[in-house]
Amino acid sequence: MRYLILIGHDEKGGKELSPEQHQALFAAYQKYEAELRQAGVLLGGEPLQSSEGAVRISSEGGKRKLLDGPFSESKEIIGGYIVVETKSRDEAIEWASRCPAAQLGPWSYAELREIQEIPR
Repeated sequence: MRYLILIGHDEKGGKELSPEQHQALFAAYQKYEAELRQAGVLLGGEPLQSSEGAVRISSEGGKRKLLDGPFSESKEIIGGYIVVETKSRDEAIEWASRCPAAQLGPWSYAELREIQEIPR
């Protein structure tokens, strides 16, 4: 089973970290990635740039509509993602729980979503 771990946070919370806290967080993510690799469950993942450079694309009346970020109505943003393949949902929950984002406090979280398998 493949799962997506969405790394979400209040963008302001991350900006309030000291340089030492950023360094410690970076080290925690490096350790977490190494553990995922060693267990053979990591399929991929990347951090994302801030929402300031994002573009929201939709349509209105059949015409493309673009909205440049940051999106003031959004309190939380997706800061990155990790794709894992596990034998069970419980195993995926265990890995997502170990994600540094799930341990930082109320301004940060890891959201686990099963990837829908599409027959090809």
